[in-house]
Amino acid sequence: MIKKHFTEKVLANELIAQNTYLMRLTCTEDFLRIYRPGQFAHIEIPHAKDLLLRRPISINYVDFEKKEVHLAYNAVGKGTRLLSLVRAGDMLDVLMPLGNGFQLAGDMKRVWLVGGGIGIAPLKSLYCKYPDREYTAFLGYRSRECVYEAHDFELFAKTHITTDDGSYCIRGFCTDVLRAELEESGPPDVILACGPHVFFKSLAKVVGEIPTFVSLEQHMGCGTGGCATCVCKVGGQYKKVCLQGPVFNIREVDSLYD
Repeated sequence: MIKKHFTEKVLANELIAQNTYLMRLTCTEDFLRIYRPGQFAHIEIPHAKDLLLRRPISINYVDFEKKEVHLAYNAVGKGTRLLSLVRAGDMLDVLMPLGNGFQLAGDMKRVWLVGGGIGIAPLKSLYCKYPDREYTAFLGYRSRECVYEAHDFELFAKTHITTDDGSYCIRGFCTDVLRAELEESGPPDVILACGPHVFFKSLAKVVGEIPTFVSLEQHMGCGTGGCATCVCKVGGQYKKVCLQGPVFNIREVDSLYD
């Protein structure tokens, strides 16, 4: 049986943008052996016995040499606000890696990454798994204060950055820039995306027949497929995002085409 339940040490937990934190944890060879980009961690909130449910957190990056896993999250509710108080040296009870993640076929050479808000976080990990692809990134933030890791993407991808209010780079939405790039340079081999539901609704109108895979943000309970809290309708059937997702073909996510 593959081990996915670990107790890991916190190496750092820092504010990197408005309300956005980056946590670095130790990880094991067992984790590194099975990890795929787009999978997530399910964390038990420490010192909070009243919070029965773990919190799903995006795996932002994996350093195979240092045996570190980086997690990015917004502190928006009681659980994640308490998580933001965790300090280096603390130990966390973690289930990871969970979900199916992104996979790139050998002929998918031109890869476009499209992310909105905290949905940008898991896309960065594609490069550490598939460094031999030609990447273009479309990153959408609310404002200058919310921008994080944009320079990290610029190290391996042609990067387009938008903010809703125009306070940093291009004013507008990254899906608008993506549409313009499609007209100028033609379609990529595949599009990989992560963000809120309304973001995917806009993306679905742009991508047409381009192979596009999206990582859904969904409320979760157990994180292992036992409770069905996170079900959504995919291809006419109800599927568990934590187990059969979070990555699905965009054209199979029924709610995006209502």
